[in-house]
Amino acid sequence: MSVHQIKRGLDIPIAGAASGTAVELDLPATVAYTPVEFKGIVPKLAKREGDTVKAGEALFFHKHSPEMVFLSPVSGTVKEVRRGRRRVITDIVVERGGDDVVEFKKWTLDGLGALDADAARKLLLEGGMWGNLRTRPLDRIPAVDSAPQAIFISATETGPLMPGAAELLGEGDADALQAAVTVLSKLAPSIHLTVPAGAAHPAWAGLTKGAAGLGLQVHEFAGPHPAGDAGVQVNLVDPPRGKNEVWYLSAWDAVLIGRLALEGRFPAERVYAAVGTGVRTPRFVRTVLGAPLAHIVGDVVDEEVRWIRGSVLTGEKVDSGRWASWYGRAVHVLPEAVEREVVGWALPQFGKWSAHRAYPKGLLGSGGTFDLRPGLYGGHRAIVPIGQYAKVIATPDIVPEFLFRSIIAGDLEESIQLGLLDLTMEEAALCSYVCPSKIDFDILLREGLDTYEREA
Repeated sequence: MSVHQIKRGLDIPIAGAASGTAVELDLPATVAYTPVEFKGIVPKLAKREGDTVKAGEALFFHKHSPEMVFLSPVSGTVKEVRRGRRRVITDIVVERGGDDVVEFKKWTLDGLGALDADAARKLLLEGGMWGNLRTRPLDRIPAVDSAPQAIFISATETGPLMPGAAELLGEGDADALQAAVTVLSKLAPSIHLTVPAGAAHPAWAGLTKGAAGLGLQVHEFAGPHPAGDAGVQVNLVDPPRGKNEVWYLSAWDAVLIGRLALEGRFPAERVYAAVGTGVRTPRFVRTVLGAPLAHIVGDVVDEEVRWIRGSVLTGEKVDSGRWASWYGRAVHVLPEAVEREVVGWALPQFGKWSAHRAYPKGLLGSGGTFDLRPGLYGGHRAIVPIGQYAKVIATPDIVPEFLFRSIIAGDLEESIQLGLLDLTMEEAALCSYVCPSKIDFDILLREGLDTYEREA
């Protein structure tokens, strides 16, 4: 077992963390998919508005790979198909009703061990679990006929207010995680499991012994965010070589693969965290995939709040009438208003926190949490190379100022040489957080990657 101590990064002390055990919620009246969150997928409807659908039946599929299906978490009726610009499908809404369920084949752990690569691939595709996999680089869902250099299962999470293994993995998930490792081992020569340094959890406690012969390697990670980001872990342990891809998924998404195989049903249950100072009672909830955000959050402090689906750094700003995403297990609600103070720049600001140690709290050690808001302090400026960006990037050999300037200039070849394919979205977002120029580096990175895909 290798131990990786990350020294560069930043833990942002946002107030409003959830605590306690997950609250069991009644099933909501509607659930929805957001196909645009599946990067690289061209969605094509398998069901139209007004059609009935069973739990575990296909709602849509990838146009270029029809065998890659996405299954309904509940039975009912397709209530609405929402579209955005250029007729892109933004939401597929299902109104719950009925108890019809599609049954899949149940496997034993020994039976899964006898699968070949084609059978394992078919299990993931037919069961709607292929979308759990993403690639490094590019963070796309892998092609159904591709093969990875390795697969990473990440049981770490260091993002602000994001739930981790303690909240999302149960004591009874050991068999499901073992089953997932067995299935995924058929698709890659090596499996890497990353866990928090010094942390023990029943879900992976016996996995090393149980996965003997499956090419499993366990790595411990410690340090500030983005130490828990799977992309950073790939860069440090087994980065893609040549044109190879490395696939990754979270341990809680891997458990869903195991449940599908062992139980023979599409696993629709999810645990979400409702967090942020805009939530009246931050909490964990147990509900269904794609539940309404308002259903998850409950009461908010006031109406002037920003709803963020997923990570507060790289998530999506949405309105309160939308639904939870496939990947993000948190809903952040943060007050929009940014209070201005007369000659505030000249005051000691004892209750404020800054990553630049501009206030007494930063100089003396932050301690505690703070009401940090998404509003913009100050105005946009040119990139100022004062060495702040490199302090939050954990991937080695990245010079962020030159990388981002090459992306802005449209120099694709130089961008690749400077780390375009190595930098992760979480690292770019941390650069945005500490940026004195208020530049959205994660958006720049996405634009650079899109250019690479068009021209490579």
